[in-house]
Amino acid sequence: MTFREIRDHKFKILFMFYFMGTDIDQVMLNYFSNLPYEEEDDENEYTKDKKSHRNIAKVTITEDDNKEHNVSDAAVVVKLSDDDNIRDIKRKVKEIIDKTEEIDKLISDNLESWDINRVAKAEITIIRLAVYEMYYDASIDIPVAINEAVELAKVYGDGKADKFVNGVLSTIFKKKNSI
Repeated sequence: MTFREIRDHKFKILFMFYFMGTDIDQVMLNYFSNLPYEEEDDENEYTKDKKSHRNIAKVTITEDDNKEHNVSDAAVVVKLSDDDNIRDIKRKVKEIIDKTEEIDKLISDNLESWDINRVAKAEITIIRLAVYEMYYDASIDIPVAINEAVELAKVYGDGKADKFVNGVLSTIFKKKNSI
């Protein structure tokens, strides 16, 4: 998977978690067991240049034994627990959730004339993901995190989401660099 595809997965999982407010392990179990087949994944504008679910088969996972079962003769069962990208996504999503309070404080301190609770779910999830990448993920350059957040906002946010996300993240970036 590319970094863009991985980020897309993280965004979707975080959005589901923040929107539904359920157990993150259950959200991830449902998410990864219901990924579309490769040929069905042409809809995503954010990852349209690549297949975002390449090499991930349609599987179901029972909660009691965590065994994978093939649900299609055409699918090859993938052991989700053995996939490095899946493990990395799960680990980073949990880190973001653990740091949500800190991340939200950074966001709140940089929202001009806005209350964080008024920000749309998609936009706040995108901003949280980007702030995590800016402050806690040394493998991602800050300008890349901002640019990718803007691209996510173009796909998943409303018509002005990309400008809003860019403005908030640029303010955070400027303050971070002035320290």
